Amino acid sequence: MTNIWLEVFLGKIGKYIISFLSRSYQFIIPFVIAYGIFLALSSYNLKRIEKKANLEILNQARVIIEKVPGINYVDLVDRIKIPWKKIIKTYSFFPYISQESDLWVTRTNLIDVRDIIMQNDKKIRLVLERNGINIFGKKPTIRKNLYTEYIHRITRRKGE
Repeated sequence: MTNIWLEVFLGKIGKYIISFLSRSYQFIIPFVIAYGIFLALSSYNLKRIEKKANLEILNQARVIIEKVPGINYVDLVDRIKIPWKKIIKTYSFFPYISQESDLWVTRTNLIDVRDIIMQNDKKIRLVLERNGINIFGKKPTIRKNLYTEYIHRITRRKGE
């Protein structure tokens, strides 16, 4: 019955692939586990570098705001210089990096690390706001629950 089901839904080729995998799984599983460990190490490597870059952004912003209290956001971003080479040399322990959901890795070099970490244009603003530095006009408000706000909009109820 199982063979008929496999052949109907997967075809003959799919059936052969499934039967091959079931016969030789003990040879395939170690490679899958090793690759998973490899991806986990490269993801942890990127997180370590990103954490230090965020700390560097935060420290430099605090020093700049202390020296120039009335600075605006554009000037602040222009003055923040992240020492990428130093951070990579000090905090990288593995020759590869990958994001959490990636299935492939890239070499740990200056361009790739900077592109991955700073891919969002508002990264510096996000880091500063998360750490309580808000020089960008209005004060931060408590974020509303977007799900309940959407439900209230559909049902036309007033928020509490």
